[in-house]
Amino acid sequence: MRKIPREYQQEVINKIKQRWKETTHPLLVNASVGAGKSLIIAELLLLCARVGYRGLCLTMNSTLVQQNAHAYNLQHRDAGIYCAGLQSKCFEKAVVFGTPHSILQGIRNEEEIGRQKFNLIIVDECHQISPHDSSSMFMRILLHYGRMAQEEQYSFRIVGLTGTPYRDKAISIVGPNELFKEEVATVSTSWLIANGYLTKPVFGLTHVDSIDFSSCHVDNFGKFKHKDLQIAISKNERLTGEIMKELVAVIDNGRKGAFIFASTKNHCLECARSLPERQWAIVTGDTPHHERQQILKNAKNGIIKYLINVNVLTTGIDLPLFDVCAWLRPTESLILFVQGIGRVLRLHPGKESALVLDYAQNLQRHGNIDDPIINEALKPRESDTEEDYPFLCYTCNTMNSIHARRCRGTINNKRCDYYFEWKDCPSCEEKNDKTARQCRSCNAELIDPNAKLTRTIQPAYSLNVIEATYWVSPQGNTSFPIIHAKYKCVEGDAFESYFTNSEKSRTILYNNFVKLHINKPSTFYKRMSNLYGMRDMLNAPGLKTPAKLECTKDEHGRFKLKKKIFI
Repeated sequence: MRKIPREYQQEVINKIKQRWKETTHPLLVNASVGAGKSLIIAELLLLCARVGYRGLCLTMNSTLVQQNAHAYNLQHRDAGIYCAGLQSKCFEKAVVFGTPHSILQGIRNEEEIGRQKFNLIIVDECHQISPHDSSSMFMRILLHYGRMAQEEQYSFRIVGLTGTPYRDKAISIVGPNELFKEEVATVSTSWLIANGYLTKPVFGLTHVDSIDFSSCHVDNFGKFKHKDLQIAISKNERLTGEIMKELVAVIDNGRKGAFIFASTKNHCLECARSLPERQWAIVTGDTPHHERQQILKNAKNGIIKYLINVNVLTTGIDLPLFDVCAWLRPTESLILFVQGIGRVLRLHPGKESALVLDYAQNLQRHGNIDDPIINEALKPRESDTEEDYPFLCYTCNTMNSIHARRCRGTINNKRCDYYFEWKDCPSCEEKNDKTARQCRSCNAELIDPNAKLTRTIQPAYSLNVIEATYWVSPQGNTSFPIIHAKYKCVEGDAFESYFTNSEKSRTILYNNFVKLHINKPSTFYKRMSNLYGMRDMLNAPGLKTPAKLECTKDEHGRFKLKKKIFI
């Protein structure tokens, strides 16, 4: 049965039609999960076919190929599918849906698919294109068909759709130096939620501790190293079981189903051990297409309540029944994190909200990004107290947590640009999050990618603390106090000092000293720039002293404190 586009979907289609008359450069549609990208794609390809043109839709996996082709066929048209995973290589139809792997392989082998004259190429989830690498999979396909059109002089257009129009840490894929020169239409997550097309996400407070992935490193491609992830998981096997028990309690309390994002394949099995029998299934990149389809069918019917995966269920999965998303893996990719959350935002009868549980501290990891879903997560919850948000932003007067690097407030529906901790761009002097690799304004490089190659590994020392001495001194001729600590250890003495003459320095003092050593740290938060207040703090009962210190040594052979261990 043919679907009629919603009003906003028709507006998107009309805008593209108008721009096709005015320009030939690639156009981007920013369409969030639940916006109905499959129908928009189908309607654009129908426009193409009705005037005798040919269209190709590229999608990264076979599930999405099948989904998009089905949406097109519902509009009373017959699509061709060119996908090895679906055991189909049909290229004769006016419109073809395929994976870039299969299409590129056909071009390499000089098969008929490489000689087809496509007038329109649509790329679903187009943020996966590497526009500056002409040897990359998508670009080889686009350049191949683009050259054909130029040489034989026929009409050729490119349209991309994605709900995450950025790479890495929110680097836009639209601009004069990018493949997509303009964002022709936007259907945002927040707009869809506000207008009743998506379920509102709720970011739950977890009672079980988060898994510690702080020792995990990223590889040259920006992904966490598999070996590091497995080591971290092995150290937290008991914690994984406790998390699963909490998740079962959540489902038993009225939720319908949960996506579980695990760290490794072995971690998937660990998760499954603590889940009810015959109610879970594991999906990985090795799961055959037919088996995956059966698992998803069982999940739609409510037989499977827990879908465990290693980052393969982030796109192309339509399971509106599921209303819980649990992250047990860290991800450096904001795209994957937002897409994973998006899996549970689709509407379903009786579904009032979508619960997101983050056991891997991804919200803290991506909290500096101006994304509607992340911004929603940063809002205070009913169980939060004033002590949880002690820092005032003097730009918008919003209170922020002690972990905040950027204010969570909004000004004119935009994320506040006030940073508590930042680094300046050497090119345009824009403030950026301290972990950013590229400037959010001009895309200039902020971290030298070769810096790690020249960095020497510092030996680590574990010191046993015998006693500690704490004192306060004024900073020069000012009234600002400096907090000092001397730790007498068997292996030698270690020192630390904290200044209080700026908001940033007081933030560091509060996080690295006050919270660790003082019984009621919030009592002294407002007195940190007061000499007498800090003396009262050090004289307060119950002052804690660490039992061990983890240190390195500086160039002068002095101990440099890295971590304090309290018993």
